[in-house]
Amino acid sequence: MGKEQMELEMDNIMELIMTTEDASEQWELSQDHIKRLCNTGKIIARKRGKTWLVYRDQPNPKQTQT
Repeated sequence: MGKEQMELEMDNIMELIMTTEDASEQWELSQDHIKRLCNTGKIIARKRGKTWLVYRDQPNPKQTQT
C-alpha cells in the first residue's frame, strides 16, 4: 500500500471519530461529562493513551437521557 492510499485511509477513519472536546461543542455538554459517558460505556468511544476517541455518528446523549 502506498503512502497516498494510507493517508486516504487515515482521512476516512478520522471522519468517523471526534475528540471529547469536539463532542462537547457538538453536543453542548461539558468535556468532563463526555469523559464520564465514555468511561461508563454510555456512548461509543475508545481510549487511546489518555485520549478518548468518540464515534461521531451516534445520537446526542443529551437527547437520549431518561
